[in-house]
Amino acid sequence: MKKFPLIMILATMLVACGPSREQRIEEIEDFEDSIFESAIAADPNTADELTKLYTAFADKYPDDTLAPQYLLKAAESQSNVIHTEKAIALFDRIINNYPDFEEIPICYFLKGNAYELNSQYDEAKAAYQTFVEKYPDHYLADQTRYVISHVGMSPEEMLADILANASDTIIAQ
Repeated sequence: MKKFPLIMILATMLVACGPSREQRIEEIEDFEDSIFESAIAADPNTADELTKLYTAFADKYPDDTLAPQYLLKAAESQSNVIHTEKAIALFDRIINNYPDFEEIPICYFLKGNAYELNSQYDEAKAAYQTFVEKYPDHYLADQTRYVISHVGMSPEEMLADILANASDTIIAQ
């Protein structure tokens, strides 16, 4: 008889701990599948819900290799719906907590883009510059150097600059 209460306590503890790692991953994948099959992927409420799932996983399993990947997805989803402050905070969390994550260069680049979307041009240039300095051989480094020189320009100013600096080798067809 004394074993029954112990079993009940253990069962209660297991239920109270919440979903397992695998259940959380499945929940995230199911939610991703449902939104990416429809046009609601760019909906701010959907982005927030997905971000909650991603960050909850990273909070629960910070040492899991999926944690920085999910945080990057969360940051991208926030940036896609112009929740730039949330996106920037998530990019910073990845940069600070996962310095060996293979996508750190992309985090700096996307952080610059988020700042730019938020009209924080000095911060955008700083993020882009950090990217170029830390990862000068990255496949986006040359493009980023070019982006830095155009941060804060209106589309008209950018076009005028591009045309003014266009090579004579460009031939209209």
